[in-house]
Amino acid sequence: MRKHSTAVAPFPDCDFRTVVPVSRPLRQLGVADRNVFLGSCFADSVGGMFQESRLLSVVNPLGTVYSPASLARLLSEEGSHLQAVEGPDGWHTWLSGTALTRPTSDECLSLTSEALRSLQEKLAEADNLFLTLGTNHVYRLADTGEVVTNCHKHPAREFREEAQSPLQMAEALSEVLSSLHERNPRLLVTFTVSPYRYAKYGFHESQLSKAALLLCVKQLQESHPLWVQYFPAYELLLDELRDYRFYADDMLHPSPQAVRYIWRRLHEWMDIDLLTYLQRWQSTSEALSHRPFRPQSAAARQFAERTEEALRRLQTDYPMLQIITPQ
Repeated sequence: MRKHSTAVAPFPDCDFRTVVPVSRPLRQLGVADRNVFLGSCFADSVGGMFQESRLLSVVNPLGTVYSPASLARLLSEEGSHLQAVEGPDGWHTWLSGTALTRPTSDECLSLTSEALRSLQEKLAEADNLFLTLGTNHVYRLADTGEVVTNCHKHPAREFREEAQSPLQMAEALSEVLSSLHERNPRLLVTFTVSPYRYAKYGFHESQLSKAALLLCVKQLQESHPLWVQYFPAYELLLDELRDYRFYADDMLHPSPQAVRYIWRRLHEWMDIDLLTYLQRWQSTSEALSHRPFRPQSAAARQFAERTEEALRRLQTDYPMLQIITPQ
């Protein structure tokens, strides 16, 4: 008796996902580009992929920044008027995140001032500035109106919260970005909107917040079409992946798999030299992470030697990168 095939014939018109197109960049990303990533935790994730690949990248040196108002303040701040404040976990400034909290005010101010100085230097020579917007909600000190980047576990009564309009956010960012671009005409600004969903607002309010951010970016693109662009990370997760398996355990943050997918889609913005480098780096990186079953064997020693040689060749071919970490 003839067996029936269980294979299903492919139907080209049955594609069960919406592929989000990625528009052409204003300029392709290069292997020698100097990159600065600032913004919400999504900037940490994508910027971390650049750093893991040994590309020239600075990622949130003063901690995670969520709102455009906080980003505008950070980008314009030089540190001359910083004040340290004592909180539940130590001394901090209202400009920085918890990573710069220190046991004494002097330590905190020294560290924060140095981070700001270094950031301004990096911005002056950067090729790309990636800004990830998280929310249009802003927290201000109730007594002074000062924008804070992080509340540092202070009582809620010390702050007032406001939701900014697209115009308010665009105006604040446009002024500081124009100043940066005047000092560094090569600087290309790429916006993304974080796919993180703010459950604490309620999901409808969270969507309104994201819509305001998208409108803000649209206004900035229209005002500065030659050096401001948008990469659709938000749409890639919500419209293309759109499945809870692409979220972390909290069902709010993107999963590592989703971040890797968005990182791969960002490859569409990279030039051939950068793509070639990343291919070589991935192969070498996988070899570095390999743990042989018998590390003292001749085969293991030969493998280690080949890996070290591959690292040396990469460093020779790409001398601008810190591929071999100093001992």
